[in-house]
Amino acid sequence: MKKYVRRIVRSTVPVAAAFALLATGAVTAPLEAQAAPLGRVCMFEARRGAYGAGHAAFAIKVRGETNHWIYGSFGSTNDAPKAGWIKGGTWEKARGHFTAARDKDHDNARYYTRYRCVNTRDGDVKRAQSWYSAVKNRGYSVLTNNCLHMSMAAFKGYSEILRKNTRLESATNWTPNNYYRDVLPAARWEVSHSL
Repeated sequence: MKKYVRRIVRSTVPVAAAFALLATGAVTAPLEAQAAPLGRVCMFEARRGAYGAGHAAFAIKVRGETNHWIYGSFGSTNDAPKAGWIKGGTWEKARGHFTAARDKDHDNARYYTRYRCVNTRDGDVKRAQSWYSAVKNRGYSVLTNNCLHMSMAAFKGYSEILRKNTRLESATNWTPNNYYRDVLPAARWEVSHSL
């Protein structure tokens, strides 16, 4: 009987140790059993755009994919970039696109100069694209349907969490520069990154 007791005690030690490692987080569940990857959105800002009011563009991570994003913007036909464009690619390609854009009104300097991002536990890129199309089809209006409205519509279409975040105020009555500077930090977006 003593032999059986020793075997049971010996076999329970590794099991107890495994539970202890799981409880402390030292070992994680298999990848397929873990929670779905976070969603992520970023607003790019061109501070000198729209005659000093600023210009906003968006980038949205496709959840469930390692490195695929959609990105775009919305502007009047006078502005660079032109009204309503959207692309897809890696984060490096999206960031490179915004880094390479030039400001023809200011000695061909870099147009977009910085960006802020935030993670979200949800994200539906198809819904974001649908909201993008709805805003684009309304046509550009400097006061009620501009680049900031477009970016916020894409973000809020993508994420119900962002849509319900009362700190993310309506884009109406905000310039892109002021929204980027005041509203996004108050809504706990990450610090600003330079391009």
